[in-house]
Amino acid sequence: MLSSIHEILPSLAALGILGYWIIGAATALEAFLLTGIFVPGTLIVDAGGVLVQQGMLDFFDLAWFVAIGSILGGEASFWLGRRARRGMLGRWNVEAMPAFARAQRLFAKRGGFALVLGRFLGPVAAFVPFAAAIAGMETRRFRIWNIVSGFPYALAHLAFGYGLGSGLSRFSPMMTRAALFVAVLSVLAALLWWTLRQLDRTLPHLLAMAGGVMDEIARHPRIDSWGARHPRIAQFLTRRLDRTHFTGLPATVLGVAFAYLAALWLGLAFDFVRAEPIVQIDARLAQLMHLFWTPALIQVFTWITALGDTRLVAAVLALAVLWLVLLRRPGLLVGLLVALGTDLISVVALKTAFGRPRSALGYFTETTGSFPSGHATLSVAFYGMLFYLLWRLGRMGAVMAAFLATLVAGLIGLSRLYLVEHYLSDVLAGWVLGGLCLISGIAVAEWMMHGRAAPKVQPLNWHKITALVVSLGLIAYAGLRVSDYSKALNPSPALGGNVQISSAVGLFGDHTLPATAHTLSGERKFAINIAFWAKDQAQLRGALTAQGWTLSAAPSLGGLVKTAIGDMRDRSGAGDALAPLFWNTLPNDLALSLQGKTSELDQPRLRLWSTRFIRPEGIRLWVGTLTRDDGFDLEDAIPAPDLASALAKGLIAKGLAVSAGTLTPVGQPAIALIDLR
Repeated sequence: MLSSIHEILPSLAALGILGYWIIGAATALEAFLLTGIFVPGTLIVDAGGVLVQQGMLDFFDLAWFVAIGSILGGEASFWLGRRARRGMLGRWNVEAMPAFARAQRLFAKRGGFALVLGRFLGPVAAFVPFAAAIAGMETRRFRIWNIVSGFPYALAHLAFGYGLGSGLSRFSPMMTRAALFVAVLSVLAALLWWTLRQLDRTLPHLLAMAGGVMDEIARHPRIDSWGARHPRIAQFLTRRLDRTHFTGLPATVLGVAFAYLAALWLGLAFDFVRAEPIVQIDARLAQLMHLFWTPALIQVFTWITALGDTRLVAAVLALAVLWLVLLRRPGLLVGLLVALGTDLISVVALKTAFGRPRSALGYFTETTGSFPSGHATLSVAFYGMLFYLLWRLGRMGAVMAAFLATLVAGLIGLSRLYLVEHYLSDVLAGWVLGGLCLISGIAVAEWMMHGRAAPKVQPLNWHKITALVVSLGLIAYAGLRVSDYSKALNPSPALGGNVQISSAVGLFGDHTLPATAHTLSGERKFAINIAFWAKDQAQLRGALTAQGWTLSAAPSLGGLVKTAIGDMRDRSGAGDALAPLFWNTLPNDLALSLQGKTSELDQPRLRLWSTRFIRPEGIRLWVGTLTRDDGFDLEDAIPAPDLASALAKGLIAKGLAVSAGTLTPVGQPAIALIDLR
């Protein structure tokens, strides 16, 4: 089965009724002219059909949301068409769009039935109601056809998604782990590429349409009378929306984007200062990434993280400056320097101000503060600006520039997380801060270039030759920095010293040990419900396996992928790795499963942690939690305190242990304490 999908991506099923609203809203946005050009609503509806097949959503409930969403979107497009008949069509230049021409031909040939057919033609769907309004279709007749068209669309695409989900369930056993991983990445990359291409093709038309709508609003009698009463405010707003000057609409858009990112960054900073849940996720994710280390992936992510090396950045900067000077583009040069300068100054200042220490688990030794991530900031501010320059110089299309900028920023941020050089909140704050620096650089570059024609420079041949030789040298140096990137390695984190105790009574209260384990997200927690005194891990494993428990593989990246695929196939193995829980921010040291006549979702699981507490004779205390889950999706796990009692009785009955009393955390049920023999 595909139930593991909601461990990889946020699950619509986990959102409850909100999941239906999200799919319905996507349908409405696709049916609306201004957003239907680039919103893949049909793909989202198909994905909803897959979730229906997996039992996460109800078919008929979702069909109502999809149908109503498509009807409302069509109604909005028809409303725009009616306004366009008042003279805005020429301003919008909609007739130049192929989708509108197709919609017109379809409506001229099929009439009202074109609304039904248009639902299945992707971006054309939003243009058919618009074309119907332009052609003067009567409102009552349109609404009848619009309502009729929504239900076949909803039923057909949900049925398609249902069949797709069924096919994936049958096909998944034939897919290797590598093939599945590559397929997921390919789909995500293709979706990003498709969205960027649609935006690139239609953005001028969308801006013209939005401008037309704003003009229509401005001509409304109430708005017009308000402007007469407040002329200064009206003039200010008019100047802010003027598309002919940089200080008008371009500056407004950049300003709004800057303000949004600034507010987002401040929110992240306050979350960090107030130790919000994301800070707890930071520690758990760092521990998990440390478990996922492999020599091959460490090498790959080391090469990627080398893109933030100071000497490499200096070489790339010199290369960019060389060509911008040669091509006489001072505006772009100043914009690049502003983006990089604000990046370096803000990162140094903020690292000093927050003073967050690095994780002891980091692969390389770092001496600067952790919050925010300088690499993540640089990945957006500097490399994003480089791709912007290539687009502005005509060396790269807008779609390719945006795609590569997003890819580079994502990979560099991921490298910092994987190598545990930064926490998740560090990287998120770095990306947002980098966005602020990038917007600043672009704003300065556009302001300096506005109204000035790009110089048609033809550098002298010897200039070109010299520049090419220097460029090759800088590129070779940068490549050498990537291939030979090395820094001092962090020593293995020192474990806390053992604490000798004579009794475990009052342990949780005296030493403030947490009485619950958490999932990675922290949204679910499970009470510690069993504890053991054991000589070593071998004794603990032996006693539990004698009771029928099977030791699970360590939760490595490959092991969890195997578990996820087994979950999809309904073929989970007894020794497959289990998704870890985190106690005291640490992932479980041992995990075991009890095989029996239970469903996969109801499988008994035991996760155990070693503590620092030992008795004088060297016996160590272990704590654990028993749950019932499928091994991968811990958000649906069920606490199983009854299993703790059964396990304790079974060990005592076989003479493998004796009862050592109970531990009593404050506000939690008593924990059975077992002394293994």
